[in-house]
Amino acid sequence: MKKYPALALIELSAISTGILTGDAMVKTAPVSVLKSGTVHDGKYLILVGGSVASVEEAFKKGLAIGGDQIIDSVFLPDVHPQVNDAILGKRLTCTEESLGIIETSSVAAVINAADAAIKGAHVKIVEIRLADDIGGKGLVIFNGKIEEVEEAISISKSVRNGQHVTLNDTLIPNFHSEMAKQLDHSSIFEKNNLEKLNGGEV
Repeated sequence: MKKYPALALIELSAISTGILTGDAMVKTAPVSVLKSGTVHDGKYLILVGGSVASVEEAFKKGLAIGGDQIIDSVFLPDVHPQVNDAILGKRLTCTEESLGIIETSSVAAVINAADAAIKGAHVKIVEIRLADDIGGKGLVIFNGKIEEVEEAISISKSVRNGQHVTLNDTLIPNFHSEMAKQLDHSSIFEKNNLEKLNGGEV
């Protein structure tokens, strides 16, 4: 999975403005459009990656074009590799005792929180989910020793301080193996059932 030195995401309330913004960003600087398109609740997301200078230039242009249609945004000039991979769809399994879950109303906010937390605490990112199938929200799940997961949640709260984007954050010590089995398979309800997880036997 390709690693990018920098990432930026812009989250907009208007689809047409979102497409216009994405077009302006890639015309302004040599960045890669990693993902763009509509998500739940009618939002439009643009995620770009590249060198720090290029992503910053494209990000500034996107902010100028998006204007008051921008819900939230994030620019990460030194993005953590785990955040890079999780955003692009990589999932990890639960191997440690505790779980931390952060849920936000903004996709950009959960990316920012995840990056800060993973840089400041010895945890791993099990999954980052962005908008689709969760009503436009952002979700990140951390796994690690309880004191490190506590630190990750604390760091994420400090990053989000003053932003009205936090819906919930939860610490689960001694995460049960039955729930870990479900989560390791998927965090989506329709993809999990005991028969599938047991190889066809309930």
